[in-house]
Amino acid sequence: MDEQQVSLGEFVKQVASRIPDELHMPLKDEKPWHMLFYRLKKDSGLGKPVFFEDLEFDWVGPYPICQDLSDYIHALHFTGCMSAGNPTYDEISLNPGLAKKWAAEQLSGNLPGFIGRAMELAREEFAEQR
Repeated sequence: MDEQQVSLGEFVKQVASRIPDELHMPLKDEKPWHMLFYRLKKDSGLGKPVFFEDLEFDWVGPYPICQDLSDYIHALHFTGCMSAGNPTYDEISLNPGLAKKWAAEQLSGNLPGFIGRAMELAREEFAEQR
């Protein structure tokens, strides 16, 4: 899979499978997810997946919101790929077996480099939540 073939869903799975445990992935407050993907959409680096061209963000509040991204993150939770076992559903965690499987996907072209860039930005956006 390369930057021409990867979908929003596959890209979210690649990012989620690489989020270190200390960062914690938010569920209730989606701002870090939306800011991450908004910044990636604006990024002009090599390997940027083509789906970003069609990804739409609305500024209906204090930060840009992408409904497709929100829907996908919640679908991962609803289908059991991610769990929100904490009492307030603030954070989601990825099943370790799925994380390993998703991270093992064969990536090609410039996509691995762009995912590396995404992880740098994810560290910034998700760290602000702690």
